[in-house]
Amino acid sequence: MTTYQVANLSSATIKALTTDQVAAIETADIQALTTGQLGNLATATIHALTTDQVVALTTYQVSNLSTATLAALTTDQVVAIETADIQSLSTKQLAGLATSTLVALSTDQIQALKTSQLAGLATSAVAALTTDQLVSLTTTQISGLTTGTISSLSTLAISVLTTDQIGAISTTGLAALKTSQVSALSTDAIVALSTSQVAGLTTTTMAALSTTQVQAIETRDIQALTTRQLGSLATSTIQALSTDQIQALTTYQVANLSSATIKALTTDQVAAIETADIQALTTGQLGNLATATIHALTTDQVVALTTYQVSNLSTATLAALTTDQVVAIETADIQSLSTKQLAGLATSTLVALSTDQIQALKTSQLAGLATSAVAALTTDQLVSLTTTQISGLTTGTISSLSTLAISVLTTDQIGAISTTGLAALKTSQVSALSTDAIVALSTSQVAGLTTTTMAALSTDQVQAIETRDIQALTTRQLGSLATSTIQALSTDQIQALTTYQVANLSSATIKALTTDQVAAIETADIQALTTGQLGNLATATIHALTTDQVVALTTYQVSNLSTATLAALTTDQVVAIETADIQSLSTKQLAGLATSTLVALSTDQIQALKTSQLAGLATSAVAALTTDQLVSLTTTQISGLTTGTISSLSTLAISVLTTDQIGAISTTGLAALKTSQVSALSTDAIVALSTSQVAGLTTTTMAALSTTRSKR
Repeated sequence: MTTYQVANLSSATIKALTTDQVAAIETADIQALTTGQLGNLATATIHALTTDQVVALTTYQVSNLSTATLAALTTDQVVAIETADIQSLSTKQLAGLATSTLVALSTDQIQALKTSQLAGLATSAVAALTTDQLVSLTTTQISGLTTGTISSLSTLAISVLTTDQIGAISTTGLAALKTSQVSALSTDAIVALSTSQVAGLTTTTMAALSTTQVQAIETRDIQALTTRQLGSLATSTIQALSTDQIQALTTYQVANLSSATIKALTTDQVAAIETADIQALTTGQLGNLATATIHALTTDQVVALTTYQVSNLSTATLAALTTDQVVAIETADIQSLSTKQLAGLATSTLVALSTDQIQALKTSQLAGLATSAVAALTTDQLVSLTTTQISGLTTGTISSLSTLAISVLTTDQIGAISTTGLAALKTSQVSALSTDAIVALSTSQVAGLTTTTMAALSTDQVQAIETRDIQALTTRQLGSLATSTIQALSTDQIQALTTYQVANLSSATIKALTTDQVAAIETADIQALTTGQLGNLATATIHALTTDQVVALTTYQVSNLSTATLAALTTDQVVAIETADIQSLSTKQLAGLATSTLVALSTDQIQALKTSQLAGLATSAVAALTTDQLVSLTTTQISGLTTGTISSLSTLAISVLTTDQIGAISTTGLAALKTSQVSALSTDAIVALSTSQVAGLTTTTMAALSTTRSKR
């Protein structure tokens, strides 16, 4: 039959053809058949079409085959359809194919399907495709699959998809994956995901990822995750993130990590957070770190913490830091710490602070530390404290310092301690002060020392007090010094005492003074001593008074010296008493002077004596006067001598008296002269006698006169 004849066979004729007859139609004639003629073929007859005949079908014929005719084709016949013809099939035609037929399609036929054709297939149909068919799908075909189709794929199907195919799945497609499907993704598949795909994963999908899958997410894709996505990861999954992945997190991501996520981080992960990201953490996030995790913070990370972060760390978080971490805190951040935060630090942590950190502490911060905490500071830390810091220490803190701590403080630091702070020092602490430290004390500090503190000073320490500071001491302070300590005062220190200080020295202090110290008292200060103070001077100490000091004594002081004090004066000291002061001495005071002292008096002092003073002297005392002293007596003094005194004078004394002195002797005095004394009178002395004196001579006296004297 010709092609024309075949093309014009009637429907009845077509239907009447046997299977062998249909199979005998030439391929060129097959192409002449209309879709109507092909549609009239019985199912058994359709089955008789050879694969060559099917291959010969034109694209037009294939695209217009009824769904019934197409559905009647055997799998071998369908497989024989050319790829170009496959592409001509409508979604309806494809939908009419049995699943068994679809799964028989060759990979070339599968690859020839357009995205619209695939999209038109039932989800069950696509889900039924073989792994070979699935793997043959192009990335374009994959990208066109609906979310329903994607979610219908078996875990096996998901697992066999190539990385390119996985990368081609739409973000909505990936988002539609079931938990079981997500679990089926290989690590290579995870790696193949684009950044947009990763960013599009739902929290449910994220939560379904295994630790191995999460570890496979590339660092650039990690940065695309939202905080909600990160927060959806299970604790074990979070802990599976590599340090590279942690480092890849953006500052925004880190700043918005949930409390649960923060708590889940491992020590290695925390240590991997970049310093710029550390600065983005809130105090709440930092507070959620476990103690072990806090310990993992590197010193660089601690250094990176902002002042705000440090100042708002909870006491628990701060207390959890290791000593190395605390030491890494910048000085500006140290200054931001509250007293409560500092108080929460362990003593072992405080003593680990660097000297720069210690110097950075504000006075209010130091004042807020427990006294035991400050007391525990190392000597290097203490020495590093500024004078401003030292001046702000409380009395309790000062008194809690060890003797070693006190001993290492610099002179500037000692000078900065408040007066109340110094006053609070314990005896043992006072003993620890070096002489240089004592020298460094200001006048106000010295003036503020308590009597207890003063009493605790050693002789070396007292000697180190500067002369200007000595003047600031109160009499109570001076009085609190032990005898040995008083005696350690240098002569310069004694000379530095003010007149007021000297005038108010206690009896005990006066008694404790050494001879050199007494000799060093300035003359103006000597004049301020009371007679009671002078009376408390020991004999040896009295002997130490210089002649200038004796000269400086006021008339009142001299006139009120006790007989013992006056008697203790050396001859040189007595000789130094001014004539005006000599006249103020009572007869009792003069009577208490030793004869050796009296005979040492100068002629001016002798002449200064009042007649009453001479009259009060013992006759033996007057009798012991030197010839120079006697000759210096004024006629008034002579006239006042008692008869007993006159009669006690030696013949030598009588012989040296001047004619004026002889003329001044009272008539009763002359009458009391002994025979030997009368014999000692010179002829000039006889001539000098007044008429009344001569008239008053006793017969005994007259009888004792020599012829020469009587002639006169």
